[in-house]
Amino acid sequence: MSETVQLMLDFAEGPVFRFAFALMVLGALRAVLVGLSDTVAAYVTHEDRRVFWHKFRLRVLWLTFPSFVLRRARPRCRGAMFAYHVGLCFTSLVFRFSAILVPAFMVEHVYLWERGLGVAWGTLPPGIADGLSLVTIVAGLALFLGRLYSPALREIEPPWSFLKPLLLILPFVTGMLAMHPTWSPVDYHVVRLLHALSAAVIFVMIPFARMLTCMHMPLTRVLPEAEWRVATGAAVEAPLASASE
Repeated sequence: MSETVQLMLDFAEGPVFRFAFALMVLGALRAVLVGLSDTVAAYVTHEDRRVFWHKFRLRVLWLTFPSFVLRRARPRCRGAMFAYHVGLCFTSLVFRFSAILVPAFMVEHVYLWERGLGVAWGTLPPGIADGLSLVTIVAGLALFLGRLYSPALREIEPPWSFLKPLLLILPFVTGMLAMHPTWSPVDYHVVRLLHALSAAVIFVMIPFARMLTCMHMPLTRVLPEAEWRVATGAAVEAPLASASE
């Protein structure tokens, strides 16, 4: 290993990692606080609680199983295509769960957390960590191909968002190659450098590019009546009432 690669690796696993992690945490915290503030404000100002809970359920569905929302908003998402989108949603949940679990509890990562943050916690057994990494890679590829096949998603999602699963599996692919150097045609330390840099890029993108959400398009672009707004007159109350039926 050259001295240049070693310096770059130390920099990537040190200051770059800490900066990217801090930015991810602060950005995610901001998103959570803004969402919580909007929810509380909507609950306080809505006179009809049924309208509020209807909108709240739509948001939960949009984060977990958006196929139930798409079925209502897009006629082509019914029947067999609805079942297809339910499968995509399940794949997305598995993908997102494993994409969070592996970085947080893999032995090598916990060591980095401890070195960068000064705290450590329990780790996954090596066999389970490897298995979850493979699950993440396979689920990410399946999600990428499955989303491309959906005419409804191609209609409402921006083109770049279809690349999100491929971007998210990059740290897992490089991580698997780093864990098993004999599988890789590239030098071990270069693979580690690519792994650290790709993970840092994902950390930075998570709070700003909806990287861990099933849908990139905001709910209110698909169902405008789901917007947090108070019914102030008959013209506004009528569509809200019909949406809650």
